[in-house]
Amino acid sequence: MGRAIDLFVTYRFVRLLTTPFEKTDAYKLGIIDGNGNRIRQPNSTKPAVELATIEQKNSYTVLHKLVFNIKKIFAKVPGLRTKVGTYAASLFLLKDTFKEHVEDPDMFEKEFMKYLKENDIEFDDSISEEVIGFGEILPKGEYVLVNDILNKEEEELSAKKGDKVIAFEDEPPVDTVLGVEIFPVIHDKTKEKIYVSLEDIKDG
Repeated sequence: MGRAIDLFVTYRFVRLLTTPFEKTDAYKLGIIDGNGNRIRQPNSTKPAVELATIEQKNSYTVLHKLVFNIKKIFAKVPGLRTKVGTYAASLFLLKDTFKEHVEDPDMFEKEFMKYLKENDIEFDDSISEEVIGFGEILPKGEYVLVNDILNKEEEELSAKKGDKVIAFEDEPPVDTVLGVEIFPVIHDKTKEKIYVSLEDIKDG
């Protein structure tokens, strides 16, 4: 049973990653626009389409939200060369969200790397000179995001480049994804916990 769920989630992840927004059920049902953003009512923050039917709910699950946001981040990266750190924190959210539903928690990383290879996208695993330290601890302090960061509770990318984040204590990594350590911080604007790699932040 576990293997079957593993294969299903893997299939859904890869399918969503490779399907243009305009060809998804969420787009066809008027839930998202061509850029993967939730469509809102005019002059309102309320969604234009409430998820009332089973079809609507199945077309816009937590998996859809996370993968759609990864695709939006992907669209922000110019050219065919992308940094490891840009996606490590995003893949951690997928891994953490579905850890009880898959036998292999690393399958998102494996499938993402496979996707990049099949699409001739180079993966830059060099470490930026601006990375804060090289130890296993994120020092207590205030930092500024240099990349947009996902929050699995939000439909939009609420933690944006330039926002302040805070480590209230010296933080050890919660996981390592794509060889990159992931750390918890508090997003100052929303007061929500988000997860970043050292390449996602700089000294504030």
